[in-house]
Amino acid sequence: MKRILLVDDHQMAREALKQVLEAQGYSIEEAENGAVGLALIQQGRSFDLVISDNQMPVMTGLEFVQRLAQQSYISTHPLILYSGQLTTELEQQVRALGVYAVLQKPYDLQDLLVIVRQAISDSDP
Repeated sequence: MKRILLVDDHQMAREALKQVLEAQGYSIEEAENGAVGLALIQQGRSFDLVISDNQMPVMTGLEFVQRLAQQSYISTHPLILYSGQLTTELEQQVRALGVYAVLQKPYDLQDLLVIVRQAISDSDP
């Protein structure tokens, strides 16, 4: 079963997306901000994909992506970032760091599921 780390400070949004992804057969682990997500990864937890919001307290999605890029995590693990305040500058920054996909909220759930399947498939050896 493929494992996804879902990083979002909005519990209801996280829970809704978790249910959708679990219905697709994925195992989901949750983190309420980038710092918690980073800690899970640094503890050696294995994920096939990371999905993160950008606007979060403690550590934003951009800061989370920057830290993962410094550790070369993004070069071997796909990451999808979504944001309700997506700017061209933010998209260019995270794409330059190696993010697999960037979505504007609200995103189309079917589009997200297609991207999730592609990201996991592309990262399989």
